[in-house]
Amino acid sequence: MRRLRPGTRVLSTGPFGAMTAHRRTRRKVLLLAEGVGVTPMRALFEALPGDPGDLTLLYRAGDATQLVLRSELEEIARARGAALHYLLGPSDAACDPLAPQALHHLVPGLREHDVYLCGPPGMSEAAAAALLRAGVPVSRIHSECFTFV
Repeated sequence: MRRLRPGTRVLSTGPFGAMTAHRRTRRKVLLLAEGVGVTPMRALFEALPGDPGDLTLLYRAGDATQLVLRSELEEIARARGAALHYLLGPSDAACDPLAPQALHHLVPGLREHDVYLCGPPGMSEAAAAALLRAGVPVSRIHSECFTFV
């Protein structure tokens, strides 16, 4: 920003406010992230009020080398009694870890959760559609898309 000259046109969007605790309506919360979308999820994972068992973080990545903040997330999960699952594998895998049945298996009582979702557009759209098919009301899906342009 310091290198920009006066009069340089810039395009800026957001923040849109979906990634805050104020959106929460339920005791149980699912945080679902991919890529750089894990950064707001990490903050929520640490800061959202909750008892042990109230918070679950699903972190999607192509492989373990793509996981960032891993040690921090694992420490937060231990300290809070929260669930943390890594969903690893290529996006075109025959077994979709974001399919409704898979989500129900990983997150018992999924329909009763608030869901915070953040990642690249393709993943966010696919996850939101799967959550709707899994019975999560649209009013409890709070999402932001993060992408580099």
